[in-house]
Parts: sequence; C-alpha cells; structure tokens
Amino acid sequence: MIRHSFFIVILCITLLSGCAKNHTITPESTQHSEAAKRAFTLQKEGNTQESLVWYAEALKTQETPELRNGVGAALLTSGSTQAALDEFNRALAITPSSPEILTNKGTALYLLKEYADASEAFTKALSYNPKQVQALNGKALVALEQEDFDTALRFFVQARKAAPRNLHLLYNTAIAFEGAGLLEDAEQYFSKYISKVPSDEKAFNGRGIVRLKLKKYAAAEADFTHAIALAPTESAAYFNRGLLHQKQLHYKQAVKDYTRSIAYTANNGTAYVNRGDAYFLLEEKEKGCRDLQKACEKGLCGKLEAYQNVNSCLD
Repeated sequence: MIRHSFFIVILCITLLSGCAKNHTITPESTQHSEAAKRAFTLQKEGNTQESLVWYAEALKTQETPELRNGVGAALLTSGSTQAALDEFNRALAITPSSPEILTNKGTALYLLKEYADASEAFTKALSYNPKQVQALNGKALVALEQEDFDTALRFFVQARKAAPRNLHLLYNTAIAFEGAGLLEDAEQYFSKYISKVPSDEKAFNGRGIVRLKLKKYAAAEADFTHAIALAPTESAAYFNRGLLHQKQLHYKQAVKDYTRSIAYTANNGTAYVNRGDAYFLLEEKEKGCRDLQKACEKGLCGKLEAYQNVNSCLD
C-alpha cells in the first residue's frame, strides 16, 4: 500500500519575535536593512526564490541568526536540503541555544535520512524548550522511521498536549496508530482530521488503507475514490484501490487502477508486479510476463523468478 509522507513543519518566521534578544527584527531596528524585512515578508507570502535574493542582499549588511535561519528555511522549502543544513549550522554558531533553529536543523537532517543526528538535534531543542511542538513532532517522526511506534505515540501525545489544535499532529498520530496496529484508533483519528480538513486527499487515502486492513471494503473504496476526486493525478490512491479490487478478485478493475497508478508514477515497480499478477489471473499470460519483466528491471524480480521456476515467462 502507498501513503503520503508525514507532515513536517519548518519554522520559517518564528525568530521575528526574538529567539535571541540581540537579534530581534523590529520596525525600530537600525541593525537590519529594508532588504531583511523584505526577505521575511516574501518568505511569509510563499515567494521562496525571490526571498532568497533579498536575504543575500541583507546579508551583505550584517549576518544575524534570523537571516541565516530564514535562508535555511527557504532553501529547505525549495528542496535544497544540504544547503539548508549548512545555513542552520551557521545560525547556530551565532545563537547555539535556539530551540527553533535546532528544530530546523533536525528537520533538515531528518529529510537527509540522518535519523540519529536528527534525533539529537530535536533532543537538544527540547532541552531548551520541553514544549517545542515541532521538535516533539520531529522526535516522533524519527521513531516512526525506526518503526518504534510506542515511542512515536508517546511524543505525538506530548506534542498534542502542547498544541491541541494542531491538525498536522492529528494526522501524524493517526499514522502512528496504524503502524502500532491500533487500526480502530487510527480510523478515528483520520476521521477527526478529515472533519476539519475535508480537502486533504492524503487523509482519505490514509483512512482508506486503515479501512482496507479492517476489511471495511466498501468504506475503503469510497475513501480511495474520494482521494482520487480531490487529486486525480496522484498515483497512491489508484494503486491502493487497485489492491482493494485485487483482494476482492475484481481483476479487471484492479488492472485499470494499476494502469492509472503507473501512468502517474511510472517507476512504481510494485504496481507492475501487482498488475502482472492480475493479468495472469485473467489468463493474459503475455501481458503478465511483460509487467513482471518491467518490475524486475526496477529491482523487483521475485515474482518473475517464481513464475520462471514453474516454466512461465521464460522467453
């Protein structure tokens, strides 16, 4: 099954309120240029690339942790994760006890899959602010990557106590419940989140996965179909609905959904494996062998080899 990634929060603007008193940007500040204020405004508006231009201009005048953190957050948003980490480290060289910047550093390390270092950065942030919600979320996400679901749930519970209205935490907690095998709890949390954010396709996809595991097939299909309606070019819900059809022995429908999934994410080897299996069950051996060969080219050769061991797909 395919789900979307977790919610990861980047602290872009929080330092405007003064993580370090000597570096607070205020309207009366004489040590920060108009370029710095323009950079922060553009970043807040979501204009990442233009904000980086103005950050560069502002840094010509003076280097501050707010500016370095802002550059790092903008780079992280644009996908330049290593460069962002370098900027957070520069900011921390100026103000090493900032929980916000430490959390951003942890986020960059998490995205780089350096989970031990990410956990260390989040832990250090929490040593300065035990209720730093984003750091608690970060610790939980690292635990999820390590499949330590008990620890993940513990940190999500702490984060939700600190920020009970944070909907991202509600969604992430639902995924943790699913990982822990608490499917009814996961369904409940996804439903709570959906009631607040009914336009989020990944939540419908996530709840559909849970309902599929609970064998609530009609409800699962409705969720996957709703996710597709909300985001018709995302492949995950097509794949999951195809898996649902296959479990119900509806192989023609499964083939159609796997084909749609492949159309939007052609490098998904598992979709080729599953569609190949469905073709075999529809007695379309040639198409099945072709799909299994494509899956093998993507590193998934087990199913092809199994068929070859019984004298199929040998050509």
